[in-house]
Amino acid sequence: MREKLSNKPKVKRDWWLYERSGVRLREALSNADDVLVLVSTSKTLMPVRVSANLVFSHGVTVFVDATFALEGLLSSAPHFYWAIAYGSTHETRMRYTPSDVFETFPQPESNARLHKVGKALDEERREIMLRRGLGLTKLYNLINDPDVRGDAYVDRLREIHVEVDEATIEAYGWDDLQLDHGFHTYRQVTRWTVSPDARVEILDRLLELNHERARAEGQDVPDQGELF
Repeated sequence: MREKLSNKPKVKRDWWLYERSGVRLREALSNADDVLVLVSTSKTLMPVRVSANLVFSHGVTVFVDATFALEGLLSSAPHFYWAIAYGSTHETRMRYTPSDVFETFPQPESNARLHKVGKALDEERREIMLRRGLGLTKLYNLINDPDVRGDAYVDRLREIHVEVDEATIEAYGWDDLQLDHGFHTYRQVTRWTVSPDARVEILDRLLELNHERARAEGQDVPDQGELF
């Protein structure tokens, strides 16, 4: 295949190197210690904090703004279900597309509680993964398995995710919303998450907020159910 790249002699010669060097990303990371990354095709869609000195493949989305508050927000049920609703799918996994998901996701104002729970999730999850020798996917397979009961580590992470969702809802000012966490099935996948009623209400409110911000920017708001 590379023999046919007559219009790209450098790529043909240095076929083992990435065609794009990611100069803009490296510039953005020049003063950063950590970044948040999210595997673009995944069934967990959970961000993790890693060193900014790594070489990142095209298969991950990199968030240079690595605050704990953003980590909490990206780990929340509102962000997860927005990603499902407006991202795409690959086989049985979800595909995170920043232009369709992150750029349209109406974020709340950050606050101290969101920072606190994001930090707790990052630090306690990292410690549990090291203690148990688990990767992110295997850990969340346990968290989302209704048959896993009485495991102190798993129970603690479920508790933290409740706190993450509550802090996120509070940041939006939706104190009237009842989340009712439990094991709920959506699109043939069972997760430890908010109830179906809460999921529907969250998506409705996020879409309404998306439209409100579009109008404030002078944009034409599309029909109900679509994004600007």
